[in-house]
Amino acid sequence: MTEQTATAPAIVTITEAAAQEVKSLLEKEPGNSGLRLEIRGGGCSGMSYGMSFDNPAEKDNIIEMHGVKVFVDPKSSIYLKGTVLDYQSGLEGRGFVIKNPQAKSSCGCGSSFSV
Repeated sequence: MTEQTATAPAIVTITEAAAQEVKSLLEKEPGNSGLRLEIRGGGCSGMSYGMSFDNPAEKDNIIEMHGVKVFVDPKSSIYLKGTVLDYQSGLEGRGFVIKNPQAKSSCGCGSSFSV
């Protein structure tokens, strides 16, 4: 496993708002120690984001920020470099928002992208 701290160039940055929401949700997920963020093939733009509660795998990059661990497999790391995971709540709804600087285009729903 590769440990990455907030002082190293981050594959993924997690905002305080996202970290608080992940902590709250993790309390209801016994046996899981963090959030897995990954890239999957498919979606209307070619690739889609996946998020789940999990434990680290052998070759995962582990990013720890604001007391939350995010696990990213080596293949997904290529497509997620520089990504910011945020959580927003407002009049238009609430949920996690992924801001990926490598995404050249995305679908209307924002859950898939292409590079």
